[in-house]
Amino acid sequence: MLIPGDEFKGDASETAGEPAIADAHESLEAALAAASRAERLLRDAIEALPQGIVILDEDDRYILWNRRYEEIYCRSADLLKRGEKLGDTLRIGVARGDYPEAIGREEEWLAERVAKLRQPDCRHEQRLSNGRCILIEERKTESGGTIGVRVDITDIKQREEAFRLLFEQNPLAMLVYDDATGAVRSANEAACRLFGYSGEQIAGIEAVRLFSAPDRETAAQMLATDCPEGDSCWRLLRRDGGTVEAMVSTRLSQLENETVTIVSIVDVTERRRIEQRMAHMARHDELTGLANRAHCREYLSQVLEHASPADTVTLAFVDLDHFKAVNDTYGHHFGDMLLTDAARRMRELIPPGALLCRIGGDEFAIIFRRSSQTQAELVSKSIITALSEPFFVHGNMLHIGATIGFASAPYDTTDPQTLLRYADLALYAAKGERRGSCRGFEARMDEAAQAKSRLEKDLRKAVQEGGLAVHYQPLVNLETGEIECCEALLRWDHRERGLVSPEVFIPLAEELGLIDQVGRFVLNSACREAMTWPPQVRLSVNVSPLQFRNGNLLSTVINALSASGLPAERLELEITEAVLMERGPRPAAIIRNLRAFGIGISLDDFGTGYSSLSYLLNYPFTKIKIDKSFILNLQREANSRAVIRAVIGLGRSLGVAVVAEGIEREMEREYLRTEGCTQGQGFLFGRPGPAGTITFEARETGSRDAA
Repeated sequence: MLIPGDEFKGDASETAGEPAIADAHESLEAALAAASRAERLLRDAIEALPQGIVILDEDDRYILWNRRYEEIYCRSADLLKRGEKLGDTLRIGVARGDYPEAIGREEEWLAERVAKLRQPDCRHEQRLSNGRCILIEERKTESGGTIGVRVDITDIKQREEAFRLLFEQNPLAMLVYDDATGAVRSANEAACRLFGYSGEQIAGIEAVRLFSAPDRETAAQMLATDCPEGDSCWRLLRRDGGTVEAMVSTRLSQLENETVTIVSIVDVTERRRIEQRMAHMARHDELTGLANRAHCREYLSQVLEHASPADTVTLAFVDLDHFKAVNDTYGHHFGDMLLTDAARRMRELIPPGALLCRIGGDEFAIIFRRSSQTQAELVSKSIITALSEPFFVHGNMLHIGATIGFASAPYDTTDPQTLLRYADLALYAAKGERRGSCRGFEARMDEAAQAKSRLEKDLRKAVQEGGLAVHYQPLVNLETGEIECCEALLRWDHRERGLVSPEVFIPLAEELGLIDQVGRFVLNSACREAMTWPPQVRLSVNVSPLQFRNGNLLSTVINALSASGLPAERLELEITEAVLMERGPRPAAIIRNLRAFGIGISLDDFGTGYSSLSYLLNYPFTKIKIDKSFILNLQREANSRAVIRAVIGLGRSLGVAVVAEGIEREMEREYLRTEGCTQGQGFLFGRPGPAGTITFEARETGSRDAA
């Protein structure tokens, strides 16, 4: 190698060229300095880049690379030397396992890599042993060298892989939509199953063709925008022509540097079917399939709202007669079959446009839209006739019937709630008059209902504020004329109506659930009052059948006796046959427990029931009261005298005291005394009066003035 300047050493004649040589030397140094500066600038430039940069000469030898390149190929960094061939470093790296993709096919991989190096503008990916993924882009220079760019795309690849995994294996149906072409780019397995296509078949399909025709224009707009909520329901088309109801949401995203729409599809077909079924169940009766009470009210409101003044809308309430007896006798299964058959019969009779509803256990309603009152009444009567025909359930012949009440708009009212109430009042009146009848609403029914409502309100107030009073009527020994007992009778002196009959307000108290409270008041008041009477005078108190049914009677009686100090032997409780007709062991047990305390039990209104004689044998009665109807007919009907004589004899045989009610004349008293009746009660001996008005002297004859 030549050393600069050596060739100029010689004789003096050669020194004449020294100035020229010096200039050339300076030019060379300047050129070298400039080249050095250019190289430093180039190195600084490539060091500033975030990508890995490498420069190779025409023989693929390393000329220059930056620090980022060394970082990317950290496992092969020791092989990076100026003048080394890229192929040699790759071979060593393959041998060391730096390139996992080359394992098992080393020579083939090296050949492919060198081939890619020779191709201008070639871009490909490379996997390294440390798990990184590198994007390689290489370009040829004019001199035949190569400039290579290395970008670490590991994070991008991981995101793409996560997306691919999430997309392809997602149980949710998903599509990739290309807005530029309007086509489906790809679909996951769930979407292919949903639509009935294979992955190859669905790719390239115009996406809007997956939507029903009326929705396609709106669907195209939705697919091109972000709609992540997916709160709209769409009807989608399957390959086989079937339809799917689905919630569709969209999200704009970047995939391979292109804007696409990720479409998520939730199949709600079954959910919608369940919702529709639930909505139907909420508005229809499960047993008969008829509209239920809620649907009936809703439909009636709609019909009345849209009815013209000339339209007639009739609401009929149908109540099945004797259905409870069938249910109690044969069981609910028979009852359900009977209801289903009854609904079928009614459905066959109602005209088109009418709605049949089941609004309760054995209660139905019919809304007639385009029928006159006369037509509605004729249909109602035909229903009564049809339901009176025998039903056959599992080989059993069952008989029921029907009673119907109806009201019409606009004649009675145009308000749906009022029409419902009027139809109910008409049904109540029909049932009270005669079962198996049909009756329309009349204004006086509402007046009576309003009056009853006011009476109910006043009775509640009277019970709460002490507006009720206990009066007493004596029971007299017909032989001696002495008062042996006094019956406690409840009275209500209404501030406007005056005295209200117990036959009116006692059933009302039972209906309102006030009878226990009223019964406690009577017992407590009467027991306290009886403590002021002579000790031989007993107290008689009437007891409602509901007090037995509610199960609080025994404790109420014992508490009243304890609070007042009245001996149990001085108390008698009067019951009617209705108590004994209650099913189950409770009435008998209560009666026997009362007798165990020494309390007397009197059977009131004897002779008017159906099974009085058997009751006398089965229950420990201490007294029988002959109903006053027999006493009033004593003079006119021989049968009444025969019954009286028989009851007195029966009482004497059983050792039970006999009391005759309703004695108003002396001749009645005398007849009863001679027949052997022990006690009498009636206006002859005194009307019921407030506490303190009864005198307890013996009386041989009754006073008509007392009446």
